[in-house]
Amino acid sequence: MLSLSIATISLSANLNDREMINLIWWKLEPVSSYEYDWLNLLLSDFKVNHIVDFKNKVCVDNAIIVANLSQSFFKGHEARKSYLEERQQFYNYVKRFKSAGMKVGLFHLGDEFYRESTSFYQDLDFVFRQYYRAEDHQKFSHCHYLPIGYKSGFCQEIVARPIAERQYLWSFAGHLKGTRFEMLRSAKKITGGKSHTTHQWNDPNGLNTQQYADLLSDSKFSLSPMGNYSVDCFRVYESLEAGAIPIIEAKGMRQALAVLFNPQLIVKYGSRDRNFWLRNYCYWERAFPTDFPCPLIYDWRDLEAVINSIDIEHLSEEIQQWWKEYKDSLLQLVRLTIKEAFF
Repeated sequence: MLSLSIATISLSANLNDREMINLIWWKLEPVSSYEYDWLNLLLSDFKVNHIVDFKNKVCVDNAIIVANLSQSFFKGHEARKSYLEERQQFYNYVKRFKSAGMKVGLFHLGDEFYRESTSFYQDLDFVFRQYYRAEDHQKFSHCHYLPIGYKSGFCQEIVARPIAERQYLWSFAGHLKGTRFEMLRSAKKITGGKSHTTHQWNDPNGLNTQQYADLLSDSKFSLSPMGNYSVDCFRVYESLEAGAIPIIEAKGMRQALAVLFNPQLIVKYGSRDRNFWLRNYCYWERAFPTDFPCPLIYDWRDLEAVINSIDIEHLSEEIQQWWKEYKDSLLQLVRLTIKEAFF
């Protein structure tokens, strides 16, 4: 565990010419966080002081908090009892910065199930949040969508291969659940693929980071089913980084209505917020409003037809160019947002 201190991370040879920001990891271990590399990339135009705060003690100016308020909710029944208390601690923590007249932003991780109240966004100078949430982006002009990104350590293991020289037509590695059963049944009818299935998230029998990166680096298509609730997941961005074409599960009006009136889901999640059921409707078109080029699939039984309709080399080139330009624009948005707020 890092001590409660500031550890300066050198990100380039010209850091002496760059402004300093404080990145506060709230009750998170930076080096074991999935997003560590991704956030460092987004902040590469700044000097970054990484600060670990497990006790709500740090309050400094020009700070960006990294927080995943949902993490305790999934750690068992006892942890869930303290979930609301911990969440309130965080809201009070944010208010301390504003009360002290300090500038503070947030990388809001998690919240895949949209359980969090986001009223505290008003106390922040800016927010970058994972999982697109239309009402927050409309209500708070300083709230921006943050793609989930890739697992730390993943990019270092990628093997650069031209799309035409890749061994597997399609691949999938991960937990088999939900629509993924139909996905794999359809995929196995198509020769030239490879799968490695597991029984849970972070299954010890799953591929390690190097093996997973090598699989995607050797795949023309990557099957990208939805996560626990959202269609958004790490697999999409890891596929883009590895140069595989992600075939991404999407939900249109028919799928949204099917979820909306599913009695099992109503019993499981309740009906307190009907917008909850429509989060995935046209998700990709709303999160990426500028010509999202990745192929979307609404029914995995159509997988073979989708693959056969694609000019692989042409689409691969188009997607890679789009992803590069999108990342460049995201880095620019992060840079300008921070500069406007802090300096």
